[in-house]
Amino acid sequence: MSELHPERTIQALRPRYVSRFSCIGAECEDSCCKDWVITVDRTTLDAWQQLEDAGLRHRLAAHLQQRTAPAGEASPASIRLHPDTQACPLLENHLCCVQKSLGATYLSNTCHAYPRVSRLFAGQHEQALTLSCPEAARQALLAADAFEFVEEPATLRTEVLEQPGARHGLPVELMSEIRIYCIQLMQTQGLELWQKLAVLGGFCEALSCSLAQGGQADVPALLKSYVLIVENGLVGEALGQLQPDHAVQARTSWLLWQNTVQDRVPAAQRASFHFVLQGLGAGQATADIGPQQLIEHYGRGIGRLDQAMAAAAPGLLQHYVLNELFRELFPFNGASPYQHYLVLIFRFTLLRLVLAARCNAGEELPDGKALARAVQLFCRHFQHDGIFTQQMGQVLANHGWNRLENVYRLLRA
Repeated sequence: MSELHPERTIQALRPRYVSRFSCIGAECEDSCCKDWVITVDRTTLDAWQQLEDAGLRHRLAAHLQQRTAPAGEASPASIRLHPDTQACPLLENHLCCVQKSLGATYLSNTCHAYPRVSRLFAGQHEQALTLSCPEAARQALLAADAFEFVEEPATLRTEVLEQPGARHGLPVELMSEIRIYCIQLMQTQGLELWQKLAVLGGFCEALSCSLAQGGQADVPALLKSYVLIVENGLVGEALGQLQPDHAVQARTSWLLWQNTVQDRVPAAQRASFHFVLQGLGAGQATADIGPQQLIEHYGRGIGRLDQAMAAAAPGLLQHYVLNELFRELFPFNGASPYQHYLVLIFRFTLLRLVLAARCNAGEELPDGKALARAVQLFCRHFQHDGIFTQQMGQVLANHGWNRLENVYRLLRA
């Protein structure tokens, strides 16, 4: 059978965990073949419509939902999910009948690529995974060396290769230097994660101000000044007065949960997050949790989260942040670098609430796999949802949480 989607093998920069990942298929506890829209690209659609196997051709056609689309539309169709299970109807015993009958080359680009994100930027191929996949989350969050970056062979479809160009008036070479600084900052020894995130916020705010004023030529000097701040040990001096504020963190993250999360999680999937209400002292409805009860349960959960991570997954939150920086071309996937930073921090704040609640939902501390599962559930339901991100940012902006001095209060737990 001919190769429908040509692939090629290139040298790619990627975290070490990416090369360890492989789909575990039917053993996966949260299949990517359900609950999401599964798009079908034009090349795959045309090939499915011309299959010689009439039985398979008719079966595929019965489950396709096509729309009138311009000639250049990348994905003119999607697969109609089963109305009861919301699963792809092409699954047979948890395995895809397309891959089983025709091979991986006949999978749509969406199905073939997930959870991989492949990119060519500043002359460098790179690859990361999205942590909405359970096995990807375990590999990225639990191994101590998961974020050692290596250059190694990677096989990919050229059709799914992202090729971002210059943004905000910056050449890609300088953008690459900024990305490297942000990632290296997160890997700096001797600083706590909240301190690194605070420095990152100051840098992104200053960078955005320079860019807004047409000061692209000043960016190299700004970058050098922030490198020196860390190298000269000035971070502790600058942030020494910042103390934990669990009351603010609990109220703010709970505000996000009430105003954005509940609206974005379908009723059938809310059971996945039962531990959040349980761990924060609520019953089955959000109305029966008081402000003081929320703060007390959140504070206890944060303490238990520190214990759980120390015992089973010490790098979990740092690895989550690193993955987002690398995967999302940070800080260049927003209206400004500072706006991209705010999205990162708001997600981080909400994720920490989820993890604190998970650690407070039972007598025994969760192990590393249970913590990774909580991160994966969070990523699955919210990080693919652009509307959620917009709503989240708007809710917090309305309450003044987009100002850096307020953001700092969310960081130290």
